[in-house]
Amino acid sequence: MGELYSRRSFLAGALTAGMLSTAASFLLTRRESITLTLATGVDDSAGGRGQLITMWNELNPDTQIKPLLINSTTQDQYDKFSQSPADIFNLDVIHIPRFAAEGRIKPIKPGNDISLLPPLKRLCAFDDSDTEFWAAPWNADVGMLYRRVTDRNSSGGEPTLKTMLNAPPGQFVGQLETVGSQTDEAFVINVLEHALAQDDAILDTDGVVSTNLGQWAEALSPLREAVRRKRVVTEAGEAGTILTYERKNLRYMRNWPVYFPAVDHSEREDPGTFEITLGRLPIGIIGGQGLAVSAHSRHRSEAQRAIHFLTDTPAQKLLATYGFAPTGVDAYIDAGVQEARPELSLVRFAVEQSRPRPIHQGYAAFSDALKRHVHDFLYTDRELSPQFVEDMKAALR
Repeated sequence: MGELYSRRSFLAGALTAGMLSTAASFLLTRRESITLTLATGVDDSAGGRGQLITMWNELNPDTQIKPLLINSTTQDQYDKFSQSPADIFNLDVIHIPRFAAEGRIKPIKPGNDISLLPPLKRLCAFDDSDTEFWAAPWNADVGMLYRRVTDRNSSGGEPTLKTMLNAPPGQFVGQLETVGSQTDEAFVINVLEHALAQDDAILDTDGVVSTNLGQWAEALSPLREAVRRKRVVTEAGEAGTILTYERKNLRYMRNWPVYFPAVDHSEREDPGTFEITLGRLPIGIIGGQGLAVSAHSRHRSEAQRAIHFLTDTPAQKLLATYGFAPTGVDAYIDAGVQEARPELSLVRFAVEQSRPRPIHQGYAAFSDALKRHVHDFLYTDRELSPQFVEDMKAALR
């Protein structure tokens, strides 16, 4: 166990040294000093992003990046970010279309050669362009299935969301409850993943959702039955899910891969746990964040250069050692990264097979409609009504 984490630490250190020694192309020479404000949320990588920013600042003493930490949830990120003056926005992928439609960001041309995975291109591309993007992808994310292995000789088959809905109670926990705006989006994503596990036509590869009421009711009925019979443990938010998974010693959990290094490390200390493994869902929902240049920045060219550094292949490899899913092929196939994070091969496959949420400036209204109607469907006697479909249509019109 110690050897595994020593390799991760060693690789992170080697990548840091390598980036500093080969980053001459990112040096900026200016007559006067400037500061680039980067509006961003919490760093779920436990320091990986901060390390990249520190490296840029060491290389460019006259062009400093100053993070502006905005403590926001996924749902309220748009409101809080749009009220904050910044040169660079670190946007959740669902907010990129609205920032673009309202003219708050400008398209950029990547100055590096990253072989982006196709689902990320669709999320961030400027008018389906292969050369311009509304935001340069900083990290990918996709729903994954955590599995606690208690017997090294276990030969049980890989579970699916379908089979777990019919399994004995107390084995699986997911973000299937919500207690407010800070957990609403996790609920919506989990609902979409369960619906896709039953019917992959609910949401297509371009993020177009079905407006067939009967199709939605049929796809979500098994989840409703499992919730009512308490076959699944319902939690609100990713952090609460991890806490329940660990405290109750559950076997399965749905969560993002960025949390895997920390969960894996802590749970290996449990004498009853042989290992924690990652498996893919039938179809996961893709997430992630991208760096965009503010339309109001007075330093767009410098901001774009900084974004290139933060999203380039060496940066992707470094972020991978901290748990983030890389955005490009090169980081996934790097021998050192594969040795330190062998689970990344599964993560790449899950990203490539994932589906996006609706790529639309009205996504927030769509998410709210889905949360309200489906939550009532799962937890009360209310059936899905035609108004559910009408509200989705109105949001995405």
